[in-house]
Amino acid sequence: MKRRVAVIVAASVACAVLGGLFGRLWASRGATLGQSLQLFSRVVGIVMSSYVENVEPDELIRAGIEGMLESLDPHTNFLDKEDFGELKVRTDAQFGGIGIHIGLVDDRLTVINPIEGTPAERAGVKAGDRIAEIEGEATAGFTTEDAVRLLRGTPGTQVTIGVDRPGVDGLIPIDITRAIINITAVPYAGILRDSIGYIRLADFSRVASRELSRAMDSLFDAGARKLIFDIRRNGGGLLEEGREVSDLFLDRGKVIVKTDGRIPESKREFFAESPLENGEYPLVVLVDQYSASASEIVAGAIQDWERGLILGDTTFGKGSVQTIHQLGPETAVKITTAYWYTPSGRCINLPRDQNGEEIEPQEGGENRKGDYLTLGPLRRHVYGGGAIAPDVYLPYEDMSELEMGASRALFDFAVDYVNQNPDLDMNFFADEAVLTGLRSFLRDEKDLEFTDTEFDSSRDYFVWQIEREVGAKLEGVRGGYQLQLRRDPHVKKALELLASAESNEELLSLPQ
Repeated sequence: MKRRVAVIVAASVACAVLGGLFGRLWASRGATLGQSLQLFSRVVGIVMSSYVENVEPDELIRAGIEGMLESLDPHTNFLDKEDFGELKVRTDAQFGGIGIHIGLVDDRLTVINPIEGTPAERAGVKAGDRIAEIEGEATAGFTTEDAVRLLRGTPGTQVTIGVDRPGVDGLIPIDITRAIINITAVPYAGILRDSIGYIRLADFSRVASRELSRAMDSLFDAGARKLIFDIRRNGGGLLEEGREVSDLFLDRGKVIVKTDGRIPESKREFFAESPLENGEYPLVVLVDQYSASASEIVAGAIQDWERGLILGDTTFGKGSVQTIHQLGPETAVKITTAYWYTPSGRCINLPRDQNGEEIEPQEGGENRKGDYLTLGPLRRHVYGGGAIAPDVYLPYEDMSELEMGASRALFDFAVDYVNQNPDLDMNFFADEAVLTGLRSFLRDEKDLEFTDTEFDSSRDYFVWQIEREVGAKLEGVRGGYQLQLRRDPHVKKALELLASAESNEELLSLPQ
C-alpha cells in the first residue's frame, strides 16, 4: 500500500510539472511535439532517479497518460484491463456469470433479483438473499465491483456462494455453474390500456434494435395503435444502434443524426434506411436527465421530424462521439472525435468538466444557442442550447429527506412482506394496513426518525415504491415494471395525451 501511494504521489507530481512546463512551451509557440516529448522523458527520468521512494515506471507512465487525457473532456479515457473488459460486456450484451442483479443494501451485498432462466435462478437464489461469502471469502466491506469480479468467469466453471436468507438460520451454501448471460435491452413491453403499448429500452447494446423491433411487432400484432417509448435512465451506447433504433420510427431517407469533428472521417450523416411498417401512429417518448448519448440521438431525431412528442425532463447532453483505439489485447484508449447534431442542426452536447458540471462553451465552440425549427409541416420551435428539451416538461419531484433515507429500506420491507404473505399475486395494492406496517418497520427495524406528518406527506411515494418492489419479488423484472407503471407520473401523463389523440399530428397539436 505504501508503494502504491508513492507511485500515485509521484505520478501526480509528474503530471503537474508536465502540465506547467508544456503550457509554458506551447504558450511561447516555440515548442515542437518532439521537444515536448523530450521534456516528458526528462521529467520521468528525474522522478525515477530522484523521488524519495522507488516507483514503478509502468504505473508512472500510465498515470501520466491518464492525467493528459483528463485534461480534455470527461469521455476521453485510458481503458485498463478491467475498464476495457466492462466496455465489451456492455456493448456485446453478454458475459460469463451466474445471472443476478446485485446491490448494496445496508452495506451488505444483496440479490436484487435473479435473472429469469439463468444458473442463479435455477440454483434457487432468491431476491433479498444476502451474499455473505463467495468461494469461502467473507464479503464484509465488498463493493458490488468486488463481487462482480469474483462471480463472473468462464462459462462451465463453478462458483460457491453462501447466502444469508431472511427467516433461515445459518448460511445457505449454493453451488452455481457459470454460463453465458445475455443482457436484455428491452426488459418490459406490454399493452397498458386502450390499445396503447409501452416499451422500455434500457440500453443501446448490439441487441437493442433487434429486441426493440421484435417487441414493437408483438405489440402491434396484439392490437396496439399508439405507443409509449421509455428511454429514461438510458445512458446510451453504440452509435450504430442509435441509428437503427431511430430507423424503426422514421421513414426511409430521413436524416437521423449528423456528426462533425476535426478529422475528415468524423464528418458523416446517418439516414433511415427502412420504410415505416406501422405508419405514423401517435408516439410519446419518455426522457429524463439521465437519458444520454444514443438516447438523445433518438429523441432529437423524433422531435425534429415531428414523429412524436417528447415528455419528461431535459436530457443529459452527452452529444459526443468516442472512438476506441485498442493499444493491446487488454487495453485501449477512448477518444472523443466528433459531436452529434440533430437533423435540424442542433448540437446535442453540453460541455462539462471532469466533475460532470456544465460549463459555458468557448466563443466559436461547438454548442451554440439559436432558434431552430422542426423539419415537418408544423415547423415547431425547438431548443438549441444542448441536450434535448422535452415538448412537455414534467420533471420528477425532489425526494424528501425521509424518502431518501427510506429508499433502501423499502427493498427489505418488501422481502419480509412477501415472505410473510405467500398468497400474494399481481393484483396487490399497498393499502392502509401495508403503510401502517411500513411506518413501524422504518422506526423499529431501521431506526429512522420522522413525524407522522412527514410520513403522511410521502404516502404516494411509499405506495408507488412498495408496489414496485413487491411486484419484482413476485415475478422478477417484469413484475416490477407491471406494478410500477400503474402509478408512474410520466406514464400517466403519456396515457392522458395519447387518449386524446387519434393521429400523430393531433398529438403534437394538443395544448401543452
